[in-house]
Amino acid sequence: MFRSARARYDALMPSRRTEQIARNESAFRALNESLEASVQRRRSERDLAGFVCECGDPDCEAMVRLDLATYESIRVDSQLFLVVPGHEAPDVESALDDGDGYVVVRKHEDAAEIVDETNPRRERE
Repeated sequence: MFRSARARYDALMPSRRTEQIARNESAFRALNESLEASVQRRRSERDLAGFVCECGDPDCEAMVRLDLATYESIRVDSQLFLVVPGHEAPDVESALDDGDGYVVVRKHEDAAEIVDETNPRRERE
């Protein structure tokens, strides 16, 4: 009994890599939230706005462009992130959808707690 409970616990604990990627992506998400707040004051929902790639690479400087309505639809779920095609980390996340120059990814269960805790919209929900 103890072994199976321990195995389930270990399976849900994020590895160092998973944790680092989740924290990096969460930092980029927080930056995009501040960009979105600034952009929203000056553009309509259909205008394209530039956002930073929310991949796990802390040195990534790639940008994605999408309309504010699409950005908002991604932000509804704290497990979703916006990355440039090719920047997905399949061991940490699954690609759900792709648009023109971006991919929407969902974090795997072992990173869920980290990305939930670091969600800038957490207080608003």
